[in-house]
Amino acid sequence: MTQAGASIIDLYHRAEDYFFVSISQFHRPFGPDLSAYCTGVEASSLNLLIMRDLGADSAARLAEGVAFLQRTDMPFCVVVPEIHVSRVSEQLRQQRLLPADRTTCMVLDLAAYEAPASLQSQADVRSTDDCLEDWGAPVGSAFESSGGGIEQYLARHRAAAQTGRNLRHFTLYADQRPVSALTLSMGAGVARLDDIGTLQACQGRGHATALIHSVLAFVKAQGASSCVLEASLDGLSIYRKLGFKRLFDYCTFCEE
Repeated sequence: MTQAGASIIDLYHRAEDYFFVSISQFHRPFGPDLSAYCTGVEASSLNLLIMRDLGADSAARLAEGVAFLQRTDMPFCVVVPEIHVSRVSEQLRQQRLLPADRTTCMVLDLAAYEAPASLQSQADVRSTDDCLEDWGAPVGSAFESSGGGIEQYLARHRAAAQTGRNLRHFTLYADQRPVSALTLSMGAGVARLDDIGTLQACQGRGHATALIHSVLAFVKAQGASSCVLEASLDGLSIYRKLGFKRLFDYCTFCEE
């Protein structure tokens, strides 16, 4: 791995940590390369233990981190870089955690990015930091959150705003209806996109693409040099078309 590649991955993890700390009720590091985040939302993907690298005592720290999240009585998952899965999968299996998903961590070089003028001018994209209900409608629909689940998640985003965390919420409207939304977090030189979702009835019409282009133009104007995100298999082709490049893959482990 080149020096530049290592630096980009480090930026990715910093942006990742900033977002999850922002929305967590509490969080705890278990050494420099393993952190637990608990939002209190009843979804395993929002209470997680993220491994970023292996160290000499990773097995002990991993066991400690899993035990910490088990004591919360919340559904949770463990996220491991794919290159390290063979080293930890047996330990996780013994703790009743099995492979559940795979995602791709991606980066876009904003210096080379140019937003299509037509998409940007036609899209009705608004900052909805003061109207999170509009932001929450597409997000809840896309991720099939129940009413209680999205309300819990909205509460975590409101709490982040109250503590001064730099999270921004953008929503695309069609015929005055909120149909697509995302969360933007901004750090030193790097932006991160999360919660990218479109109302299920409105998917496949380019709404998310138009929204992302609009937000990318915004972050580039703000001086960010890179933008990162974590893509599911379903979203991978969309992000590639937007110019995002693969950094590495994560494997997610959940309780049986």
